[in-house]
Amino acid sequence: MKSHAARIQSRPSAHELESRNGTSLGERVSAFLRRRHPSKTADNVAAETGIPVNTVKTWLQRSSAPDADGYTALWLAYGPEFLAAAAAHRSPEWLAQARRAQEAKQLKAQISALEHKLSQVRS
Repeated sequence: MKSHAARIQSRPSAHELESRNGTSLGERVSAFLRRRHPSKTADNVAAETGIPVNTVKTWLQRSSAPDADGYTALWLAYGPEFLAAAAAHRSPEWLAQARRAQEAKQLKAQISALEHKLSQVRS
């Protein structure tokens, strides 16, 4: 049986996981933000999160990862969808379930808005 230290040493580091996946955390965060806000990305992220626009611009320009406060502000603003994108291939099942629930909620809101719009057209 392996010791606790041996088990820890056998786990790949965050850098090794990023290299295997081909993308760093900063690249995944930048890609998510650009998908979410294709135009005026930094301005929109700053407005939704309260993070200074220059900080967001720096992340996007350098594909650098946010610090803990920035990361927290992002997941509070974007929820499970952001966490799943940032986690990439290491996303646990509970996070996938939360992301699906978030997507279902968004789709139901869109359906409700369309049904309201349709009811106005019929009136």
